[in-house]
Amino acid sequence: MLARRITSILPNLSFEEALEITKIHSVAGKLRNNTVVNGRPFRSPHHTISMAGLIGGGSFPKPR
Repeated sequence: MLARRITSILPNLSFEEALEITKIHSVAGKLRNNTVVNGRPFRSPHHTISMAGLIGGGSFPKPR
């Protein structure tokens, strides 16, 4: 619960940070409405995830 709230405690994104996050979302195919992402991303992995599963990889790694 604390990890989910940490994004609201951090300062607002600078334009450069927002642009970088938007680029990553665009490459991953998760960009909506072709607008700049203004919020900090948060992912909530399952508590039993392995280190390899958290980092990702495989034969053809791609951002998700």
